[in-house]
Amino acid sequence: MNSPQAESDALASGLKRAEIEELLRHTEPMRLAALTASLNLSAGAALTILGSILSGGSILFSFVAAIAAGSIWQVSNRLWRDQAIAAVAPAIGGPWGQSSFASGWDAVEIETRIGEIFDNEGARFTAWQSHGRYRDIGYRLNEATIWRRRRNNQPREVVHLMRVEIEVPHSFAGSVELLPQSGFMGKIDDVVRQFSGETGRRQAIDPAFDAVFDTHVDGGAPVQELLTPNFRRAMLALAARHPRMYLTARFERGWFSLRLPIPHLVFASAGLLKPMPDMADDTDSLWWDLTVPHRLIDGLKGDHDGPLR
Repeated sequence: MNSPQAESDALASGLKRAEIEELLRHTEPMRLAALTASLNLSAGAALTILGSILSGGSILFSFVAAIAAGSIWQVSNRLWRDQAIAAVAPAIGGPWGQSSFASGWDAVEIETRIGEIFDNEGARFTAWQSHGRYRDIGYRLNEATIWRRRRNNQPREVVHLMRVEIEVPHSFAGSVELLPQSGFMGKIDDVVRQFSGETGRRQAIDPAFDAVFDTHVDGGAPVQELLTPNFRRAMLALAARHPRMYLTARFERGWFSLRLPIPHLVFASAGLLKPMPDMADDTDSLWWDLTVPHRLIDGLKGDHDGPLR
């Protein structure tokens, strides 16, 4: 029987806090090396520009030096976050069927990277991606930042986005689309759909689910087989964890795809000035993000050894 102390030391990821802290201690030399390199690079850029001032250059170079050093420091912290995730994700995701994890410039192929720059929504950068199999179902998960193009003189918007793709464990025809609940405007959309000749229809599921999501069904998609009670609970938990975010999802062609805007980057607290051993709770939160597909798979197939946290 586990003692209360042992239970309090266990994190939701299934590892004990001491084990997580040991994992993080092993990554601490990586942080120190990255910190040293970043400081040297920032100082070198600043001193080079300041040297030109002392040799008769314009005072404007002092501002350029400050901007250059600050930009290098900011980029270095962003790159370190990608390295930090890659250092811990295999250890905390592996036991849950994660077979591959890549971050930074290795996250996607160069052809995909070039295509993301010219994406219709705006310039996109995939920071990391994970894929694997859980309960014999394949999944893909990635995080991207999108710099949306300016429209109607509005300032450029930056959006952080997680995308999930899951193989549906049984075949189906048609499609089911989940959108944020739109209230009265949804009824207007229904009328517009009818006049435009679209065959999709809105369908009520249950009051709790309908209060959060509008469900649009096209063709003969088996709604009750796809939107199981467990799956609906998993979707509602995601919506509650990320309130006021425009979460959308779709069942189509044998796959379930989820588009989840997030308020900040995953593992965002990782920084060159923050020791890795201090990030045990952040690593636990990273486990929650890495297992978003697993919660949805459990919803499609039923709980397995109890639901995830």
